[in-house]
Amino acid sequence: MIIHLDLDCFFASCERVVNPSLVGKKVAVGGRGDPFIFDKKPSHAKKLITLNSGAFVPSLFHSQHDSSSYFKEGEKIRGIVTTASYEARQFGVKTGMSIHEALRLCPDIVLVPPNHLLYHTMSHELMEYLASVIPVMEQYSIDEMFGDLRGWIEEDETASFIQKLQSDITMRFKLPVSIGACSAKWIAKLATGTAKPYGTRVVHKHQIAEFVKDIPIGDFPGVGRAFSEKMDRYGIKTIGQAWQSEILIKSWGRQGRDLYAKLTGTDNEPIQASKSRKGIGISRSMDHPVIERHELYRRIHVMVRHWCHTIMRLGVNPTTFYYSLGYEGSESSKKQYTIYRLFNESFIQHFTIEKFKELDIYPHHPVRYIAMSATKFIHHDLKTFDMLEYQDDTKMRNLTDAVTKMREKYGMDILRGGGEL
Repeated sequence: MIIHLDLDCFFASCERVVNPSLVGKKVAVGGRGDPFIFDKKPSHAKKLITLNSGAFVPSLFHSQHDSSSYFKEGEKIRGIVTTASYEARQFGVKTGMSIHEALRLCPDIVLVPPNHLLYHTMSHELMEYLASVIPVMEQYSIDEMFGDLRGWIEEDETASFIQKLQSDITMRFKLPVSIGACSAKWIAKLATGTAKPYGTRVVHKHQIAEFVKDIPIGDFPGVGRAFSEKMDRYGIKTIGQAWQSEILIKSWGRQGRDLYAKLTGTDNEPIQASKSRKGIGISRSMDHPVIERHELYRRIHVMVRHWCHTIMRLGVNPTTFYYSLGYEGSESSKKQYTIYRLFNESFIQHFTIEKFKELDIYPHHPVRYIAMSATKFIHHDLKTFDMLEYQDDTKMRNLTDAVTKMREKYGMDILRGGGEL
């Protein structure tokens, strides 16, 4: 059997671990996309985490928040709900909703600024514990994990095993968790959804058809908007109806065949104990679009510093870089570049600023969004790099290594470039 674990209301549950007075209250953890990264005043409280990723989980965060002012900007309320407790959900508060709307629906809700260091740490500690009691574990997101019990726990013992596991996690970490189990990975995830909150469910192989028949097709993991709309045009609204449309779905090519196998629990997709990271990026949306170009490029310098630190922490050497600017309104400008250089902060700062200046095709329009990402990692093989730049890049790489260690020890703002002034 494969099991899927989903930590109920994870961010809010973590906050209740450190602040038990929140238990039983209507709680929402909210975020503002880190409005502190561009502060000109240095801070030793900025930390960078690379253990987990996922929706609403930034790698960079500011670890000191004043809850009384975090969501306020003058007279305006900023931010979105990233997690709502079940008590708050009863009033219609849900993930992705604006803080302003959450307060309208539930005026006495307790708003909590994010503490991502806490969430990353608790997720990481739980994952380490699970790896000690289950042979193969996969971290799917910061609050979801898969485990492979095959060859370890007999199928008829699965129900008692996950019930005990749920109890052990609650006792050890004080975190509520729901657990689903099935012979198929994605059906196990569906089982967890029907077990929430704080429940367990086992779906045996002969029960899959009956279990999935009335579940909306859009609820299945991996069925995106395009496939949902395509199926809807053919009158396919439930997974059970999709089972009856095998020839149609398989006629949509490899993606259709793969999807049909997942829908029917015959895909045999394994648990992946580790995943290779394919890209590293950073992006920011501005509450107030930036018009002045000196300020725009100062912010780009700041973002590159944090982006570079993440890349160095993960020990990879990207060769393809993607940059994007979003202007107020609907206009945008984006482009991808490939260059074989030994990665270092000096090179990437100059290269990035140069490319963003080329991208800025509307130099008088306010910019509301900045994004950059790095992909296609290669090993530090001398034969793959630009030999004309390799000697200088090696010196700068050594310097970047030293700077990375200093920032790791003393904070991200201990050393900043002149372009940030």
